[in-house]
Amino acid sequence: MQIPYCDNPGGPLTVTVHLQHRADVFLVDEQNYRNYKSGHNFRYFGGNATKTPVTITVNGPGRWYLIVDNGSGESYRYQWS
Repeated sequence: MQIPYCDNPGGPLTVTVHLQHRADVFLVDEQNYRNYKSGHNFRYFGGNATKTPVTITVNGPGRWYLIVDNGSGESYRYQWS
């Protein structure tokens, strides 16, 4: 599965995620995405979501990755703003 990302030129970036069930929802920058992919500790915005929708807002330029881990591969919807 491809990990969604958004290239933010700067300022606030918000993602809203609609889940079917509880899931870990993380928004990470490029360095922390690399750490996540290699199995190392990583810093993130978000956490374990038990309600939907989940809204996460960050500030800062660069590429931001949305990681949704629900343990079962269920689909979810998201929107950047």
